[in-house]
Amino acid sequence: MDETLYLDGSALRPGAPSAVAAAAAAAAQSNRLASGSTVVPFVSAASPWYVCMTKPRQEAYAAQKLREQGYELYLPVLESWARLSGRWTKKQSVMFPRYAFVRPSRPAQGVWPVRSTPGVTTLVKFGPVLACLSQEKVAALQALLAVQAAAQPGQPLLAGQQVVFASGPLKGLNGIVSSVADERVSVLMTLLGQDQTVVAPANDLAVAE
Repeated sequence: MDETLYLDGSALRPGAPSAVAAAAAAAAQSNRLASGSTVVPFVSAASPWYVCMTKPRQEAYAAQKLREQGYELYLPVLESWARLSGRWTKKQSVMFPRYAFVRPSRPAQGVWPVRSTPGVTTLVKFGPVLACLSQEKVAALQALLAVQAAAQPGQPLLAGQQVVFASGPLKGLNGIVSSVADERVSVLMTLLGQDQTVVAPANDLAVAE
């Protein structure tokens, strides 16, 4: 039985298995033939990207094997910041777990060998028609991820916020932000029964839950 990707919205959304795009359904519908055969458009610089489903946690492996066969492959990757040992560290994760976008790199190259590529489960279809996204939509997604990757770590601390020292000599103690200047934060704390203002690096602090 063919894998079918069901749609729950009009835009790409990470996380859920059904989140590749309503745009893919629209493109597939426009390519449907009365005979019920699968349509594979002619390959060109503006050719659509087909949606392939990979085996669990094998997105990068499948992408490597597809590239080795000469396919063009786009695996959207999210870059985000995580706080580890009191410091911000950039990490990467696949935006759409188990999904990648692939297309032939030359007119003579078919798409069906994609299904038997190591790490790949199948090509996603809507009935007899391959699901796909246009080059314009993929380019827009790439631009969006580029902006997201340039974002700075964490959210800025604001005066009046309750914070906790996540690292440093005051680790575990709480206070209230009184002012913020660049990477230094003034925190009002009660120490030895008296209110004291402590200036600390922003990386030492986290918003109290």
